[in-house]
Amino acid sequence: MVTRLKAFGINQYGNAHILQELQLPIPKINANEVLIKTNAFAINAFDIAVRNGQFRKRVTLLFPLVLGSDAVGRIVKIGRNVKNYKIGDDVLAHPGQGTYAEYFKVSTDHLGLLPNCDNPYEAAGLPLSGITAYNVLVHQAQVQAGKTIAILGAAGGVGSILVQMAKALGLYVVATDVENTRQHVLALGADEFGGYDTEHVREKFKQMADIVIDATNGGAGGKAGIEIIKDNGVYVSLTTLPEQYTSRPSVTFKQMLPNPKYLDSDAFFAISLMIRSHQLQVPIGKLKPFTLAGIVAAQKLVESNSVDGKVIIKL
Repeated sequence: MVTRLKAFGINQYGNAHILQELQLPIPKINANEVLIKTNAFAINAFDIAVRNGQFRKRVTLLFPLVLGSDAVGRIVKIGRNVKNYKIGDDVLAHPGQGTYAEYFKVSTDHLGLLPNCDNPYEAAGLPLSGITAYNVLVHQAQVQAGKTIAILGAAGGVGSILVQMAKALGLYVVATDVENTRQHVLALGADEFGGYDTEHVREKFKQMADIVIDATNGGAGGKAGIEIIKDNGVYVSLTTLPEQYTSRPSVTFKQMLPNPKYLDSDAFFAISLMIRSHQLQVPIGKLKPFTLAGIVAAQKLVESNSVDGKVIIKL
């Protein structure tokens, strides 16, 4: 077996042009880990936040840092305590970092068997977005069938998964995004749509939702969301809470944060069930090659929010 791998990462914080090609040793696994040969991975907004240094005050990262929080691939080596997976299994993985590489390691706590998808690259867009959507709906919002949920930023990477999962869980889905995504979002299963660049969505859906999930960049949907949520409702932001949240004292406001109690394996199990039931798909916006130019271009696409669907790197 080869002893070194090609990877892409950073030696400092900055824009997309600081990305570098790296030659690194193959990771050594411990007893509860597996080694995966990467087939494809998504470019996520989280990767860009790491590259920009957004978390530098909270987390100490060592350079060179290989970016990438999720991927799909095939197990090529297993630790001695691994029981539920074997060499040759195709898997979804969420190691948190290191997937912009030909090989990466991951604990079985952050692993799931790959479900059959119509598009071989579709599943690569699922791990981080799918886990985030599942944790928001099940753990943070604690949704119940029959309730009305408003999803702000419904055409985005997480938003599009939230729409589909919410429908699968039996909710009435109100969605907002830019007008030219209307048909796309309705096709995902949304019951109603508001184009925030063409309509007054805060009036259209005023105090209509039991739950609001703000999946917009930087919490940009907050001004509308604070009007859309009902009294005694639950408002969850993936980024920043609206500045005016104190004006709605009866509403429970939550900011989505990682929690070790939320098991990736539970989310992967639910995701697999939804895919097998044809309740969940991942729109692919762009496929890019596993080259420095491909990854720089892919990060720029995600950072500019200029493509609908996930941006996937294929190996």
